[in-house]
Amino acid sequence: MKKVISMMAATALFSVSVAHAQTTEVVEIAEVPVSKYSVQTNSFWDNWFVSLNAGAQFSYLTPEGKQEFKDRITFSGLAYVGKWFTPGMGMRLAYNGYQFQGYSDKEDYGNLHLDAMMNVTNMVMGYNSERLYNMIPYIGMGGVRVFDQNTYAFGFNAGLLNTFRLNDSWRVNVELGALLADRDMDGVSGDKRGFDDLFSLTAGITYNIGGDTWNNTPDISSLVMMNAAEIAALNDALMQEQAVNRNLRNQLAQKPREVVKEKVVNDCMTAPQSVFFALNSSKLASKKELVNLKAVADMAKQNNAKLHIVGYADSATGNAAYNQKLSLNRAQAVADELVKMGVDKNNLVIEGKGGVATLDPASFNRRVIIEAM
Repeated sequence: MKKVISMMAATALFSVSVAHAQTTEVVEIAEVPVSKYSVQTNSFWDNWFVSLNAGAQFSYLTPEGKQEFKDRITFSGLAYVGKWFTPGMGMRLAYNGYQFQGYSDKEDYGNLHLDAMMNVTNMVMGYNSERLYNMIPYIGMGGVRVFDQNTYAFGFNAGLLNTFRLNDSWRVNVELGALLADRDMDGVSGDKRGFDDLFSLTAGITYNIGGDTWNNTPDISSLVMMNAAEIAALNDALMQEQAVNRNLRNQLAQKPREVVKEKVVNDCMTAPQSVFFALNSSKLASKKELVNLKAVADMAKQNNAKLHIVGYADSATGNAAYNQKLSLNRAQAVADELVKMGVDKNNLVIEGKGGVATLDPASFNRRVIIEAM
């Protein structure tokens, strides 16, 4: 009979363990966070582009001719090939020309130049492959050939390229350009010092060879915070399992002749729980990153525990007043989530501690700590 009772008790213990395991929440793997301003290096053959533009230009020469303003406006063509080495830095080899209004007649010319390009939009706002508009100033130098005069001149080029995304491969672009060349480019030098200048406005189409997208690099600080939250959640779940096992063992030891029923007893939190936040944010990043928050809420409800919720900010960024407000907002955000999960708001004490530098790296200080009072 004792053997039968022991087998029944063991069966009950196994059933309880299986039932508890089956009700355990399955936590999905969170999406890996990426850096806004850092991308992975592409191969040499990626991020090349070719473009063809057409428009008008205005000539301002030294010395000036006697032409009227409208006579100085002529057609201008522009073609170039280049490569982006990063989302913010690139180079192109460009050729523009056709005719400009010289001192007395229209002159055929060509200008070959190498330009350094800076995508200011990506550098300031971070890389975004879906962004519609990009502002790209450039500066360069090259040579000018005036075919009618059989003259050569050295020139500086500068301008602003504006691109508008159609898809990953195609862009529409509008470009404002300027060429400053030697003052005798047109074969007439005169007595005054200065440059022969050509100003152009062109529009055209750009084709990206091999695509122009980049892969962002993982955000290490965010990954560390995610791992810390997941480890805390696993530790909390392990503590609950240990409490269940201890309770069942005690019941089996005290009542060996009875079939034991499952009774889960959750201990009050003995260790503070942490919730991490992104820079300058009081918004909970993801439920997946805060898997331990529900366990905190369940234990608080079962034990009618009072919780002290303390928010912190990173003192390395922002002033004291801003960090104080940010830390309080973070604590309030966690409190709001706990209330949504059923915790009595009267059992929550909320506090903001402002900016601190108690942990290294600095990103660890962007947190909220929850502990039982």
